[in-house]
Amino acid sequence: MRIEDGKNIYGDIEIPKELSAMVDGLIKKDRRKKAERKVIFMIKRCAAAAAAALVVFTAGLNTSQAFAEGAAELPVIGAIARVLTVRSYHQDEGDYKIDMEVPAIEDSNSADASGGEFTSLVNAEIEKIVDDYTNEAKAEFEEYKEAFFATGGTEEEWAGRQMDIIVDYDVKYQKSPILSLELTTAKGWVAASEERHYYNLNVLEGKELKLEDLLGDDYINICNAEIDRQIKDQLANDESLSYFGYGDNELTDAGFRTIDENTDFYINSDGQVVIVFPEYSIAPGYMGWREFAVGEAKL
Repeated sequence: MRIEDGKNIYGDIEIPKELSAMVDGLIKKDRRKKAERKVIFMIKRCAAAAAAALVVFTAGLNTSQAFAEGAAELPVIGAIARVLTVRSYHQDEGDYKIDMEVPAIEDSNSADASGGEFTSLVNAEIEKIVDDYTNEAKAEFEEYKEAFFATGGTEEEWAGRQMDIIVDYDVKYQKSPILSLELTTAKGWVAASEERHYYNLNVLEGKELKLEDLLGDDYINICNAEIDRQIKDQLANDESLSYFGYGDNELTDAGFRTIDENTDFYINSDGQVVIVFPEYSIAPGYMGWREFAVGEAKL
């Protein structure tokens, strides 16, 4: 990942009390390799200012392979899953403008760089989503290009047309052993579209978290009541907003009815469960994706 695009994936990790003593102990060991000494020194300096430490450590992991390898040798407290950029690709020529940042989850308790079996399966799924989406987008554009020329379009008219393909990610929550990750794939040419995929994981237990795990057995009623309340509150305070099934759209059959076990969600930096609805699913397209924080996750 380019430095200017670096991500603060550890923005919400609390530095353990044991960190200072652990770093002091490491520094006293005389036979540390020079590279490892530099890594430890950076962490010790930054430990005095927690926010600065997390920024520097994250930037190193995502921009320097040497830093990441050195940091991987440090002892860890508990089970920590790191999110690293494994593919960073940028192209702006010909028919495509591509900006791609592909993540992988690394279980630092595992001996191999790809992580344990559970995280390896998640990483394989992410890779498949990205590859399938990219191939499908290119196939669509090639079909469009072929039809364009078949119906009389000229090279001059085609000039400058490109398909934008974007892959990116955002670590929504990271506090050992819980990880909440958002993967975004988007494309734009005649029309724009976006897909989001969410991974809410307990890395230590090797399982995907469900809404029931985070909100309890009554999660459906909890979410429905809070979403309904927030929609009504938004409409009462902003006349520019619109939801299917509410207000002027009250008679429509579309709109929010209920969440279920398959409803998308993530955990935000405050430890709250956030329900996510795609464009056009509960509101007109101009409203974009709709999100509702529905309660504190039981972590």
